[in-house]
Amino acid sequence: MRVLSVCRYLPDPGSPAAGGFVFARLAAMAALTPVTILQPVPYFPVLRPLPGWAREPGHEHDGRRIEHAPMFYLPGILKSLDAAWLERAVHSVLPRLGGAGAFDVVDAHFGYPDGVGCVRVARRRSLPVFVTVRGLETDVVEDAVTGPKLVQALNEATGVISVSHSLRDLLVDRGVKAGQFRVIPNAVDRGRFRPGDPGEARRALGLPVDTPLIVCVGNLIELKRHHVLIEAFARLRESRPTVQLVIVGGAEAEPAYEVRLRRLAETSGLGGAVRFVGRIPSDAVARWLQAADVFALATSREGCCNAILEALATGRPVVTTRAGDNAHFVHDGVNGYVVPIDDAEATAAALGHALSRKDWDAEAISAGLEVGGWDDVARDVLGFFRERGAA
Repeated sequence: MRVLSVCRYLPDPGSPAAGGFVFARLAAMAALTPVTILQPVPYFPVLRPLPGWAREPGHEHDGRRIEHAPMFYLPGILKSLDAAWLERAVHSVLPRLGGAGAFDVVDAHFGYPDGVGCVRVARRRSLPVFVTVRGLETDVVEDAVTGPKLVQALNEATGVISVSHSLRDLLVDRGVKAGQFRVIPNAVDRGRFRPGDPGEARRALGLPVDTPLIVCVGNLIELKRHHVLIEAFARLRESRPTVQLVIVGGAEAEPAYEVRLRRLAETSGLGGAVRFVGRIPSDAVARWLQAADVFALATSREGCCNAILEALATGRPVVTTRAGDNAHFVHDGVNGYVVPIDDAEATAAALGHALSRKDWDAEAISAGLEVGGWDDVARDVLGFFRERGAA
């Protein structure tokens, strides 16, 4: 099966950590069948010129080639046209990739504009097309202009993969036929994210072995609600003055939010109790999770949250919200606690309960996570393609 996989968010020389979960799935698929990875790169003359790296036909990442498709668009306005611009970009590079006859199936990631544009490309070329929805669609489907376009495209697709049950249910409620879907959650690298000795992890990180430690992993964007977590942490410190909070995640997308978070920590009198370590490699993330007593994420929107899956795989109890499929994986008293979104008081209480318990079993928490690796995801995805008639 020759697959053309299309996604705007992929690791590139300008943002090597972007789209890591998409790339992981595509790399696993490429180990089983020929996959051509195509990245539309948005640009607009003068205001947002095409990056230098995107002027080349493609680039390499982790041993895989990613082809480029320059995509003209209008930044900040007329978002209803983005799918048409993406369709045009993909159509324009097909001859260089061997033409539509070089592929048996189109595999689009994110519903808009990627999915809508790719459904149009595939329809013109009489190719099966699948769209993977990952969470951003929750806003798109509510928009009066882009919402109907998304629903129509998902109904016209050969099939739709959702990374979460909650996202599938939302889209069905908005008009996508239930029979279109297969839920295939994201995966976890079990070789990297696994239970380990907390004392050893802390010594490697230069941390005291006996200080209560909460770790959060998530990009510094407002949707992750790190400000709510810091507010909850300030409440928790009133009764647990030695507890520490470490926040792992990059601030490139919303740099002003990091400034706001640091100011909040300072004005809350937390001093050095809150530590921002920025974006770090996966091995380092795993080490921080192994060092933690509790993982926390006060997020307001998710599809299938890999940070939570990785924390559970590492055997850490999780305190999080009901966003996305979080409550599908986190069960009160079993492997953590689920709290309402934007409720700092409830979050503080749950963190206190989690820290108080001494009977958390890291091996049991890890074993209870029924999520496989990326090779399992790749097999499930390709199996779904074949079930729906792809060659």
